[in-house]
Amino acid sequence: MIDQEIKPSRLGVVIVNYQTPVLAERCVAALAPMLSAADARAVIVDNDSQDGSYERLRDYCANLPERERIMVVEAGCNGGFSAGNNIGVAALQADYILLLNSDAIVHASALDELLVAADAAPDAGIITPRIVSSAGEEQVSRFRDNSPLSEFIDGAQTGPVTKLFRSAETPIYTEDWSTVPDWVSFAAVLIRKRAIEMVGKMDEGFFLYYEDCDYCRRIRSSGFKIAFAPKAVFTHDAGGSTNLRESENQQSRLPSYYYASRSRYFRKYYGPMGPLLANAAWLLGRGIAHLRGLFGRPAPTVCAERARDIWIGWRDDASKMRRD
Repeated sequence: MIDQEIKPSRLGVVIVNYQTPVLAERCVAALAPMLSAADARAVIVDNDSQDGSYERLRDYCANLPERERIMVVEAGCNGGFSAGNNIGVAALQADYILLLNSDAIVHASALDELLVAADAAPDAGIITPRIVSSAGEEQVSRFRDNSPLSEFIDGAQTGPVTKLFRSAETPIYTEDWSTVPDWVSFAAVLIRKRAIEMVGKMDEGFFLYYEDCDYCRRIRSSGFKIAFAPKAVFTHDAGGSTNLRESENQQSRLPSYYYASRSRYFRKYYGPMGPLLANAAWLLGRGIAHLRGLFGRPAPTVCAERARDIWIGWRDDASKMRRD
């Protein structure tokens, strides 16, 4: 846990590590040289990796020229992504907080550009940068709220359905910069400390996933807006710290805590029957996908267990499940 206090600064950076010390070191290597110029300090929270990550990162940061601006702490237990970030935020005294994935890399001047954009939009509680892959391809990092209708679209994966309900489709694609997002990726995101003080901590009931759309929704409901800083660029290869993208690409079974967080989200915003409504919508969409076979177009492949796994936690709050 935290046994010291970081001095006040304009920007505070929180990096949560869970068994990704190599990625975290790469992240810090890019970030550290920018800390002084941006009046920034960083906290790395090790989420009880139990693989030597804490000691390795502590020793690595202790040998950096910027070591006075970086603190490495132990979470004590793996409470999830929200819990780890809450620990880091509590340690910082800063006007702005940058949540940064351990597998993300900040580009030159990105911190300055984020702060410039934040100062220019005092009504923005969240400022999102431009996120690209290591190949330079712009990543989808802006989204509409998840809803039962978006679940129907996801289940159907059928062009006419998607086109008909385009305004409810969750991802906002990179060529569309006119649509204001409801939530943004927390792979790299700047949050105004005043917004955090008004909204409170991230919901630790979300062990992993859906915490970003939940927190953005809470910040928006408090009257803050979401701003975009296109000149602030970060590299992030989706799934590097969680392997979720690889699982999706291979149609592998997603971890139970993903579905538990999904159920928690729909219960939180659509009432006790929210998960049931979302599941029914997805299954209806999936039925439409299978109808494509009647016209010679097989349904898009998804994990065979998904129709069963979406029921995880739908009735009871099972969102405190640990990583598989």
